Amino acid sequence: MSRIESFPATARPAAPIALADALGAIRAQIKALKACEAELRRALIEARPNAAVEGEAYTVTLRHSTRRVLDKSRLPAYIRDDPAFYRESRSTTVVTRPVRQNQPAVQPEDEDEFDVIERFA
Repeated sequence: MSRIESFPATARPAAPIALADALGAIRAQIKALKACEAELRRALIEARPNAAVEGEAYTVTLRHSTRRVLDKSRLPAYIRDDPAFYRESRSTTVVTRPVRQNQPAVQPEDEDEFDVIERFA
């Protein structure tokens, strides 16, 4: 499993290609863990425990709550359309996608043309 401890500060990959692969691998592991977490969460909710569930290492408690959300579509148009009621923020998103297998990284323009480099003795 890739962990940040696997890459000590002096040995962490610095090349963008290695960083991309390391980040992609970690995100794939996170995705698998989140799927497992969702299944365990679903099973716990379906079990409907009346009290905390105590394991050997962890205790799980189901807590029910209500959240109040503002429905923007129900606001008057003069508020929805007025920029004074909005604030902007900027963020950077790092997107990872697996590289397609069995495809050349660069498509040759014309497969019939190629350069031959010979060594002269």
